[in-house]
Amino acid sequence: MGRRHGDTSGRSRMSARAGLAITLMAGAAGFSGAMAQDSGAIGGVSITAAAGASAVIAVIGLVLIGALASPRLKGSSLFNRLFVVVAITAGFFSAISSAIGFGLITSQESADIFRNSILPPAFGVFVFCLAVAIWVGGADFVRHRDWFRGLKGGFVGDILFFIERAIKLFLVVPLLATILFFVSTWTTVVGIGGVDAVRHTYTFEIDRLAGECAGITSYRQNDYLFLEDLRLSVRDVTRVAGGERDGGAQSGAAGAGPVTDYYLGLADWYRGLEESVAAMLAAPDPSGLNPYDPEICATKTDELKRMLSRNAYDNVDRWNRQFESAFNDFASVLNRWRHDKRIERFLDQQLDSFDRANPKPTRVTAAQSRAINEYAEQVEGALESLIRSQKLQKPPVPLKSAAELSPARGLDIFKELFNPPPPPEEPEKVSRRQSVVDAEFVPGLSTITPRDAVLKNASIFSDVWALAISWDYAPYILMLAFLFFPSAERAAGYKD
Repeated sequence: MGRRHGDTSGRSRMSARAGLAITLMAGAAGFSGAMAQDSGAIGGVSITAAAGASAVIAVIGLVLIGALASPRLKGSSLFNRLFVVVAITAGFFSAISSAIGFGLITSQESADIFRNSILPPAFGVFVFCLAVAIWVGGADFVRHRDWFRGLKGGFVGDILFFIERAIKLFLVVPLLATILFFVSTWTTVVGIGGVDAVRHTYTFEIDRLAGECAGITSYRQNDYLFLEDLRLSVRDVTRVAGGERDGGAQSGAAGAGPVTDYYLGLADWYRGLEESVAAMLAAPDPSGLNPYDPEICATKTDELKRMLSRNAYDNVDRWNRQFESAFNDFASVLNRWRHDKRIERFLDQQLDSFDRANPKPTRVTAAQSRAINEYAEQVEGALESLIRSQKLQKPPVPLKSAAELSPARGLDIFKELFNPPPPPEEPEKVSRRQSVVDAEFVPGLSTITPRDAVLKNASIFSDVWALAISWDYAPYILMLAFLFFPSAERAAGYKD
C-alpha cells in the first residue's frame, strides 16, 4: 500500500508539472498562433503555423516523456501511464478550442485587451485544469476506497468495493463531466465550427441576394423595352405630322397652317419625352452601380464571397460588421432599383400637363378643330397605353431570408429541437396590387452568432459535435476499465 500511495503522489506531481507546461504553452503559443493573423512565411510555410505546430509537438513530447519515462511513476502500468497522457492531451485540445470558442462568444470590436486578449486564454487555462481534475483526479477518486475501508478483503469486500466503484463511475464522475460539457464541449464546438456555421448561413443569404439581384435587374431591363415602344410611338406621331404637312392627310389642307403647326409641335413635344426617358436611363445611378449592367450581380456576389472568406478569428465582430454592412448596402440598392418609378412619375406628370404643354389653336375651322382634337386624343391615348403597360410590369416577389424561414435564436432553438413548430399554412393568395408591391422589400442580412449557428445547423456540423465529445470524453471510456480491473493501474509485481 505504501508503494501505491507513493505512486499516486508521484502521478499528482507529474500531472501538475505537465499541466503547467501545457497551460503556459497553450496560453502563450498555441492560442496566440490560432487567433493571430499570419505574420509572414518562409519557403511557403506560415511562420505562425510553424510556431504553433512546434509548440504542440513540444508539449505532447514533454507529456509522453513525463508519463512513460518518469521514475516517479514507478510501479504504474503502461495502461495507467497512457491514460494520464490521454487525459492531459484531451484537456490540452479542449483548452485550445474552448479558448477560441470563448473568444468568439465574448469578443468585441473595440480594443479591450482584457476581454479580447486575456479572458479567452484564461478561460482555456480554466478548462484545462477542470478537465485534468475531472479525469486524472476522477480516476484516482474511483480507484480508492472511501466506504467500508475497515472491511477486510474477501468476496463480500470485493463486491462492496465494486458497487462503490460503479456508483462513482456511473453517477459521480458523469455528474462532474456534465459541468465539462457545458464549459468545454459547448465552447469547443463554437470554436471549431462556429465561424463555418455562420458562413453556411451567410452563404445561403448571398445566394438569396444573388437571386433577388437577378430578378430585379431583369425587371429593370423592361425600361429599355418601354423606351423602344416610346420611340416607335414617337416615329408614328412624327410620320402623321409629316403626312399632314405634306398632303393634309387629316384636315384635307396641305402646307403650313394651324393644324400642321399643332401636329409638328406635338411631335416635337413627344420626341422630347423620348429624349428625357433616354437621359434617365443613361444617367449614373446614385449608388455608383448600374442596374443595367449584366455583370453587376456576379460582381457583387463575388465581392461578398471574398469578404466572407476572410479571417474571422482576428476580430469576429469587425468581420461580421463589414460583411453585414456590405450586404445590407447592396440590399438597399436593390430595393431602390425595385421601387424606382421615375419614368412612371415623369410620364404621369407630362400626361397631366398635356393640354398645357400643347395648347390647341382657337382660330380654326370646324374641320380643323375636329382634326386637331382627334389627333390629340390619339396621342394622349397612346401615351396612356404606354404608361399603363409600364405599370403592369412588377418586380418579382422578394425571397424569404434565413431569419424569416427559421426565426428562432438563443434558447428558442432548444424549444424548436424538442417541440418543432407546426408546418406553415399555405398563405392566402393576395392580388399583387400596386399598394402590395410598394410594401415589398428585399430583407437585409439574417445576422447570426457562432453559438446560434452551430445549434441551428447541428445536423450539418454533426461531425464537429462528435469530435468535441470524443476528445472531451475519451478518458472516461478508458476509465471504465478500472471498474472491472481495479489493479489495471499497477504494473506486474506491484499488484495486490
